[in-house]
Amino acid sequence: MDRIRNFLALLRGQLWPVPVLFALGAVGLAYVLLSYGHQFSPNGRIWWVYSGNAGTARDLLGSLLSGLMTMTSLVVSVTFVILTLAANQLGPRLISIFMGDRQLQSVLGLFIGTILYVILVLRTLDETLGSDGVPHLAVTAASLLTILCLLALLFYIHKIARSIIADNVVEAVSQEFRGTLHDILPDQDNDASASKQPLQGLRWPLGMEKAGYVQVVDYDDLLSIACEADVRIAVKVRAGHYLLREGEHVDIYSTAPPDEELRVRIRRAFTIGTERTSAQDPEHGIRQLVEIATRALSPGTNDPFTAIAVIERLGAAFEEIFARHVQPHVIKDSDGETRIIADRSDVAGLLAAAFHPIRQAGRTHPAILIRIAEIVGDLAATTTAASQREALSGQLTRLAETALLENTTRHDRQDIMASIKQAENALLNGPWRDQSEEAHRH
Repeated sequence: MDRIRNFLALLRGQLWPVPVLFALGAVGLAYVLLSYGHQFSPNGRIWWVYSGNAGTARDLLGSLLSGLMTMTSLVVSVTFVILTLAANQLGPRLISIFMGDRQLQSVLGLFIGTILYVILVLRTLDETLGSDGVPHLAVTAASLLTILCLLALLFYIHKIARSIIADNVVEAVSQEFRGTLHDILPDQDNDASASKQPLQGLRWPLGMEKAGYVQVVDYDDLLSIACEADVRIAVKVRAGHYLLREGEHVDIYSTAPPDEELRVRIRRAFTIGTERTSAQDPEHGIRQLVEIATRALSPGTNDPFTAIAVIERLGAAFEEIFARHVQPHVIKDSDGETRIIADRSDVAGLLAAAFHPIRQAGRTHPAILIRIAEIVGDLAATTTAASQREALSGQLTRLAETALLENTTRHDRQDIMASIKQAENALLNGPWRDQSEEAHRH
């Protein structure tokens, strides 16, 4: 399932799939109307159905084709301008967000499909056809598709104008990230962290022999391999890590040296590529949002409001994380024996990836530090485990250290510390406290 999700994640970032589907649809429509359109042609004249001769139809379609080519050139040019602006202001890694937008892909596909359709219909028109041999419905469909392209151009301009607004980009990335969290984080706690014990047997390190980002680790396949070979496996890397060719990426625990076939099978359980994907990596979306915030806080941009928008979306994402559970670190077989120990992201690591870079980049902006403290305080009401509260408390400690070390005014420092104190009180007196006391009484 993770491999399929990884393939779909890579496919979503491509610009061509939807336009290709539109092009195939245009070919199919042209075939149907040119082959069977005469069967559906009305007997009498209808004002909106083309009823001229072949020469007039060729002139009409030639004019439509010229206009469509011009509009398509405009759409492609504007798209490249937007991608350039997005790469410079928000980060090059966010280009896939624009390229993967289904609405923009559909507009481009509509233009390309209509051009292809007009070309296919135009090449069938001959001066010898006469008025009765002209594919009237096919020519009419070309006019209707051109009108649809005009309306799509207006929508495209509206969409692009909204797409370059930073808050809208942040919201789009945040929605995709929360959807990813819903897919990859389990909704129930199936982690046997308490039973983490040293694996039995001799340790045999294994390298992947391929450089790149780990996109997916097929733990189901690894579990099957471990059971068949009667070995234990410690995976020391996770999705999102960049690997060198050589290294101790996996430890195999067995009584005898693993043979080459076993090593090859274990390597095949790892999907390694040239870019990070969100298929199994919860930090991928966090890093996309953090990149927007840190670029906004750079001296050349100095846009703390965009950074605050990112902090707020990160708060919403961690609300989703706290409502679910971390990915399992210990994987057991059907007999309850530990077979795999995996390196997976935990709450403390996710919080560090989210707020450490923003706090460091915004250390001279009291509003940034205050907003982080407020979000941490808001998240206190959503925590369900002591580890989550400890991780949030660690963030407040780092905020306090930053506020005390930075050269801010006394009143600003007091405001920051007051926000941190309020968040600490929320952590100490949250609704979880009443639940734990009730459970203790029972």
